[in-house]
Amino acid sequence: MLALQRPYIRVLRDGRSSYGGNQMWSASSNIQKCGCGPVAALDVLLYLSGRQEEPIHLTDYDQELERLCRYYFPLIPSVGINGIFLAMGMERLLRKYRLPYHAFWAVSGKRFWTRITEMLEQDIPAIFSIGPNFPLVWGKNKLRFYVKGRDGSMIPAQSTLAHYVTATGLDGDWLRISSWGREYYIRRQEYDDYVRTHSASLVSNVLMIRKAH
Repeated sequence: MLALQRPYIRVLRDGRSSYGGNQMWSASSNIQKCGCGPVAALDVLLYLSGRQEEPIHLTDYDQELERLCRYYFPLIPSVGINGIFLAMGMERLLRKYRLPYHAFWAVSGKRFWTRITEMLEQDIPAIFSIGPNFPLVWGKNKLRFYVKGRDGSMIPAQSTLAHYVTATGLDGDWLRISSWGREYYIRRQEYDDYVRTHSASLVSNVLMIRKAH
């Protein structure tokens, strides 16, 4: 498997550590409803800053998440934040903390998997979106998430749309992700089919982060 070189961000909640953050743990109702983008951005920022060795207490994590939403990732109630503004906020944060990276939102779907691969090869978690149905934005078609069973088989767990997740590994047909504080898997062909049939690359794409030269 092509994977991140270090353990992924863990949040300590009720004595247990997660696999990345979860917007549902926030004290803010707006973040609970549509804060998946800022959660993914905070996790990646912490990872690139070298904060992945020890779990982060939920209280500290939630305070930082609210600060980022207030100053860098403004959320439209019940809508959230689009990929372009998510990338702009991440670029500002990378400069603020003097991290040697640049961020931008990809709009072409032709190099989606190449971009994911490139970031993982450079030990950079890859934020991407399962966009809304498009152009019929009121549609309810969703993408399925899987969990790995004890025997290694992939078991359907749940499905979603209009949601940001973070890629942490790529193994053949399967992409490992962090979402809602848990480890899930997405089948590559199912993601491609979802974007082609129910969404569009403009809203279902990757927040590209590259090392600065």
